[in-house]
Amino acid sequence: MNLLGREERVGHQSCSPSVILAPGFAKWWGSDGRALAQALRRLGQRVLDLDEEDYVSWRPQGVGPKVIRRMFGRVWIADYNEAVLRQATASSYDFILSFKGNSLKPQTIRQLRAVGKPIYNFYPDVSFEDHGPNIPLNLKLYDCVFTTKSYHGEREIKRFGIRDLKHVRHGFDPEVHRPISLTPQLIEHYGCDVSFVGCWSPEKEARLLYLVRECPQISVKVYGMGWNYASSEFRKRIGQNLKAGVFGDELSIVYCASKVNLGLLSFSNSDATLRDQTTARTFQIPATGSFMLHEDTAEVRTFFEDGAEVMLFSSNEEMVGKIKTALGSPAEREAISQRGYERCLAEPYDYASAAYEILRYFMANTDRRGRDSDLTPDPINTVGAPTGRSAPQLHVIQPGR
Repeated sequence: MNLLGREERVGHQSCSPSVILAPGFAKWWGSDGRALAQALRRLGQRVLDLDEEDYVSWRPQGVGPKVIRRMFGRVWIADYNEAVLRQATASSYDFILSFKGNSLKPQTIRQLRAVGKPIYNFYPDVSFEDHGPNIPLNLKLYDCVFTTKSYHGEREIKRFGIRDLKHVRHGFDPEVHRPISLTPQLIEHYGCDVSFVGCWSPEKEARLLYLVRECPQISVKVYGMGWNYASSEFRKRIGQNLKAGVFGDELSIVYCASKVNLGLLSFSNSDATLRDQTTARTFQIPATGSFMLHEDTAEVRTFFEDGAEVMLFSSNEEMVGKIKTALGSPAEREAISQRGYERCLAEPYDYASAAYEILRYFMANTDRRGRDSDLTPDPINTVGAPTGRSAPQLHVIQPGR
C-alpha cells in the first residue's frame, strides 16, 4: 500500500514551520523519541533534539558500569541540564518540547521558562511517579503536558498542578517498524511460536509462567530488561529463550519471526490503580505485518477489531486458548496479520497524530498562523507522513513504505 501523494487539510488553521528545542529526545533507531521527532520533521518542522542518553547512561550492563553510573550519575545529569541551557541560549527556536523529562531539573525548566517561549512535555509512561523525583516536580512548570495515557486526567491535574493536559496516542515508526523479509538464518535464530518483548513485571511474569506451565510444547521467547528479577521457576522453564532486550531493526525481526506476538500491559509501580490500556507495542507489532494477541481493553478496541485485525484476551485461560487457535490456523493468522497491518497504514497509527496535536496546540495558543501550504513536509523527507481517516488534518504529503 503506497500512501504517498495524498493531501489533507484540517479546518482553517495552519502555521509557519517552527523550530523546536527538544530535550530528552533519544536518537537511537526505534526509540519513541526519534519516532516523534521524525513525525514532526515530516511536517516541515525543525527539531533541535538533545539526546539525554548522550549524557546519562540508562542501560549499563555488568557490575562495573552500574557502579560507575551510581558514582557519576548526578554529575552526568548536571552536565545534561547545563547542555540544555547552553543549547537554549545559543539557538533560535519557537517552543520547547521535552520528552518525558526525568533528568530535567525544576530549576532548569524555570530558567527555560524565563525566556518566554512555550514549554511542553510529551509523556509516554503509565505513571508520573515511577521514574524519579524530577517528573512530579516539573509537571506544574510546563504550559501543557501531552500524555499517551487516557486515564491521566483531573486527578493528575490536581495532584501535580498541571496547567493543561492533552491526550495523544502512541504510535509506530514507519522507518523502523515495517515488514522484514526473513532469511532461513534469521528464522532459525529468532523463530518461535510465541514471543514477548518488554520489561519484566510481576503481572507479565504471571501470564507467561501460566503459558509455559500449561503448554510446555509451545516454544516461548522473552526479550527485555529486568527479567533477572523473575522467579527461579520462570527462569528455569524459559531457559535459553530468556533474551536481552531488542531494539530497532532487530525488534522488527523478532516480531516477524514470531508466530504469535503477545501485547502485555503494565501496571504502575507506585499506584496499583493505574494500568496501561495501550502501549507502543499495540501499534508496532501489527505495523510489521505480524500477528498480535493483545490484552483486551476498551481502548485497544477503538483501534483494532478483535478477531479481524488482532486477537484480544482477558484471562490466562483465554490467552492460552487463542494461542492454540492461532498456531493451529496459519491461514487465519496470516489474514488477521495482513488486516492489522493495513489498518495501521490506513489510519495511520504512527506518531503523526501526536505531532499534529502538539502543533495544533502551539498554533492555537500563539499568533503564528501562516498559509495552508506552510505545513507541507520537506520534499526530501516525506516517508511516513500521516494520512488516514482518524488523523487530524493539516496540509501534508502522505506517507509511503
